[in-house]
Amino acid sequence: MHTQVIIIGAGPTGLMAACQLARFNVEFIIIDTKPAPTHESRAMLVTARSMEIYQQMGLADTVLQQGQVIGKFAIYMNGREKATLETTNAGNGLTDFPNLQAFEQFKNEELLYEQLKATGRDVLWRTSLVSFEQHDDHVVASLYDKSDPFSKISIKASYLLACDGSSSLVRQQLELNFEGGTYQNKFFVADVKLSWLQPANKLIASLSRVNFCAFFPMYGNGNYRILGTLPKGFEGKENVSFDDLKDVITANIKLPLNVEKLNWFSVYKLHHRCVNRFRINRCFLLGDAAHIHSPAGGQGMNTGLQDAHNLAWKLALVLQGVADDKLINTYHDERYPFAQWLMKFTDKIFAFMTSCNWFLYQLRTYVMPNILRLVLSTQWISKRIFRILSQIWYSYRKSRLSLQFIKQKLKFSAGDRCPYVMTAIDGKLQSIYHLLMEPKFHLLCIGSIGYDSLIPVHLINYIKVVNLPLNESWQKLGVQSGLYLLIRPDNYIGLLSDEISPGLISGYFDTFKGK
Repeated sequence: MHTQVIIIGAGPTGLMAACQLARFNVEFIIIDTKPAPTHESRAMLVTARSMEIYQQMGLADTVLQQGQVIGKFAIYMNGREKATLETTNAGNGLTDFPNLQAFEQFKNEELLYEQLKATGRDVLWRTSLVSFEQHDDHVVASLYDKSDPFSKISIKASYLLACDGSSSLVRQQLELNFEGGTYQNKFFVADVKLSWLQPANKLIASLSRVNFCAFFPMYGNGNYRILGTLPKGFEGKENVSFDDLKDVITANIKLPLNVEKLNWFSVYKLHHRCVNRFRINRCFLLGDAAHIHSPAGGQGMNTGLQDAHNLAWKLALVLQGVADDKLINTYHDERYPFAQWLMKFTDKIFAFMTSCNWFLYQLRTYVMPNILRLVLSTQWISKRIFRILSQIWYSYRKSRLSLQFIKQKLKFSAGDRCPYVMTAIDGKLQSIYHLLMEPKFHLLCIGSIGYDSLIPVHLINYIKVVNLPLNESWQKLGVQSGLYLLIRPDNYIGLLSDEISPGLISGYFDTFKGK
């Protein structure tokens, strides 16, 4: 059996990789040991950056309809609200998705799986990887089909994507170190139907000296995810049940509540680990196979989705002969630094929120609430917090794919996410992201008229010209005269220039070639 890419794992990361490759007409096979998509909620939040990916795929409206907007984030201590961040429309003017959006992992999987089937493709469920061999120009994977245990499946592909989670067999067979550690505390997670007097769109983090609890609202009346640390009294105890923890939760939050139904419960250890190489020859590691960290900020699943979004278009250009190996090397160059930053960022937040250390307890109990009240009432700080948590702040400025030739003093650079600018589209004021929906590069011509003749003949199918007026929104970003932005398929600025020509565009694409 032959294909261009084999994807190991059909969780959110693997399904996103499959859907993205399908957009670029890349042949692939995707397998998973499970019989079907996950039914547990697991990851909770979808960031604005991930929503922009869904928007590009035509799926954002479904997420908005089936998800839960979180309108307020509150910190409680001893049953009292100590600090509050109003998160409704916190990202106005920054993105089309200015809210914190709860959309559970199983819903992401269902959404992506339906999208995949709409392309005429499917997952090979109940199929596991046995082993693989890498060669100079291909990889061969041996598979085991649980529904036909006597059959032997061998697949030859150009590339293999490891999306098989934190216990990745691919990573193990590559003998990569999963560097990091394990948090000392054990944690519990429970999806429940809850009745209490709190608003349905309010996320609560409740701190105490003994343990930490968080209450995440989910779609549907009274549906919540409760996440917390096990108190020391549970150390060494096996088979902890939710009934064992009801009094612990009540003692922590100190608010009247009634758990009407338990839908899912688990006790587990949390890890913070990362490999030091996201690519080994013809194998790539994505999502939890490459990096895992605490759930602080709801970043994990989103990072995997964005790993897939970053890699898919690069693989497509290589497989289609437009670029060579140099381009796909940038997957590690661009995504590894973010994974490293994220692991440190979430580790610091989580350690501060959950530590039983006397000094940290005093700090977060008596000092932090006052600081937060001051900080969260300052709009520019709230905007900055949103930019970080929504993942729209991250830039690839140091990437070899980010080139600029400008004299204008702009408030953005090559490597940044495409600027969020409003313009008239079909008689309606909308963001320019609505013009970046196709799976290709987009040449934005600001304040001048660009024609297809600007595009080198051999690249005409890979770049779309978009003409935009030099309006006030662009002027506020420092654009004073004609400007050209070559936007990558993942909506980051690849090339930024005061002038444009076929030669300049060809030169930019030449950076995709060579070792």
